[in-house]
Amino acid sequence: MKQVVIITGASSGIGYDLAKKLVSKDYIVYGISRSSFELNGVKHLKGDVTNEEQINELINGVIEKEGKIDILINNAGMGISGSIEASKLEDVKKIFDVNFNGAFITIKAVLPHMRKQSFGKIINIGSVASEFAIPFQAFYSATKAALKTFGEALDNEVSPYGINVCTILPGDIKTNFTKNRNKNIDELKVYENRVSKSIGVMEKDEQKGMPVSYSSKVIYRVIKKKKMPLTKTIGNEYKVLIFLKRLLPLKLINKIVGNIYAFKKEK
Repeated sequence: MKQVVIITGASSGIGYDLAKKLVSKDYIVYGISRSSFELNGVKHLKGDVTNEEQINELINGVIEKEGKIDILINNAGMGISGSIEASKLEDVKKIFDVNFNGAFITIKAVLPHMRKQSFGKIINIGSVASEFAIPFQAFYSATKAALKTFGEALDNEVSPYGINVCTILPGDIKTNFTKNRNKNIDELKVYENRVSKSIGVMEKDEQKGMPVSYSSKVIYRVIKKKKMPLTKTIGNEYKVLIFLKRLLPLKLINKIVGNIYAFKKEK
């Protein structure tokens, strides 16, 4: 029997490529996104992950049609950049609503069905930024750190019911996420040049990053495992960095990250 997969944020980037990959592997794929998209074999569901009532209706609709949900992939996300001091509370609330609450809402909707069938896999798309807090991307880093911690707690709660949870930690991947990142409109002058340089480094790294097809291959291999790992890092260099983080003093690691992204105060 074909497995039923739901992917949020399936209209672009990792979600889109992964949906295409899973269709080619004979999965039944439903893609949830606010934006309409067409992808042969993927059933598009228009919805906003921050709207609990809407997501519940969509999940129940899939259950009515397919009778089960085997895999949920929480990929919907957004980014904001700029100094903490210049960030607006409404923007901070929005990124937490999409990146964290959106995953929570969707997971809450599928859990009763997965428990009933005594099987399920939940994959959250996090980031290596959950391990290395990036200056001028503090809130993106914070949402991904929260998602990773949430996944670890969730796995312990639901594993007795045959449900397995994994958080994917991609490094730099070349997608449209770069151009879609929201930037502080009213950045404080004292930070302007440093923020500009920092975002420039990030965007250059992202555009030179791994192809999105590579991330899909890695995630597919994770899906195929009988027991998924709690986390899976994408990119060998990032695996090395995370290993070193376990060995070196946190103060040193944070200083290294700062040397790459924070830049010194201008005289």
